[in-house]
Amino acid sequence: MTFVYRNSNTGQVVPLEERDPCLDMLDQWQIISGLPPADASGPASAGPDRPSEQDTKAAWVIYAASRGMPEADAKSLSKAALIEEFGEDSDGED
Repeated sequence: MTFVYRNSNTGQVVPLEERDPCLDMLDQWQIISGLPPADASGPASAGPDRPSEQDTKAAWVIYAASRGMPEADAKSLSKAALIEEFGEDSDGED
């Protein structure tokens, strides 16, 4: 299993094969992928925030996967294609 951390200050996304206890201790780093899904009794996760256009392709792949696109399909697309597909807020907010 791969654990993906995102820095809330910089937007940096880091995939790791194991949980990192140092990153777990820092408030600015959150795990955005790799945790087991919440069961029906727990709160549902809203998924990662939409990345900015300056974020890495990896951040866009994670976001696309959280929106229902198969990860392999998201990885096969360019960053520009992912931004075109998922760049707009789907809830109508500007």
